[in-house]
Amino acid sequence: MIQFNIQRFGKLACWTLRNERNFLVRNTLQMLVAMSLIYLSFTLGFLKINGSTANYPACGMATLMMFTVFLTIGPGTMFNSMKGKYDRQALLMLPASNFEKYLMRYASWLILLPLFIVSVLCADLIQYAVNYMLGNEKTMFVASKAMELLSRSWTDTPAKELNGLIIPLACFHAAYALGGTFFRSPKYAWVFTTLVIILIVILMAWLLPSSVNLNEQSSDRLFMAWNSLTVVWVILAFWLSYKVFCRTQVIGKYVNL
Repeated sequence: MIQFNIQRFGKLACWTLRNERNFLVRNTLQMLVAMSLIYLSFTLGFLKINGSTANYPACGMATLMMFTVFLTIGPGTMFNSMKGKYDRQALLMLPASNFEKYLMRYASWLILLPLFIVSVLCADLIQYAVNYMLGNEKTMFVASKAMELLSRSWTDTPAKELNGLIIPLACFHAAYALGGTFFRSPKYAWVFTTLVIILIVILMAWLLPSSVNLNEQSSDRLFMAWNSLTVVWVILAFWLSYKVFCRTQVIGKYVNL
């Protein structure tokens, strides 16, 4: 079978959207409720930071953090919509290649991204309407504050520090892609992956020396080596994730091997 066919993949995408519409709607509504509560709690003064009410910077920061976490752990939730062995059996029996099925499962969490953006915008509109009707003078949209914070952090953060933030997130993203296919439980695969990542980080912090003296030249070399290792790890993790997916069995206990 040809590994990728655009027409066959389109039919697979339509099948996935049709069968998982309830899952998508439920998660979208959950995000709408959660973000509405967060926005109203900060803007109405139920939650205060430094004694300040109408704390829109806190709302903007919460929004950016939510999307950062979602983009990082998203691959670990690629099987969340599959409830049991019957859903897994239906997936394996579909007339599509393993590569197409894997791409579709990976894309399943990406489908939630625009839906979550709509949920956040609706929650922002709700908080604006509530604060406007209550006559709060500092009423504004959270989206504008979030974009302001994002633009400021992007322009004010040095390139190396920005790289030092993106590279670990890329490593974690690849790790969640591997953990999402390796662990059997679709609901808790991201939890188990998080525990493994925490253990690895603790082990590395224990094994590595506490202080290293680096000059500018050695620091640049370490910077390039770290980036190269990250690229290798991301490629390896996604390759292993795909291989584990190809070995998935309908009946299993803890891992998909």
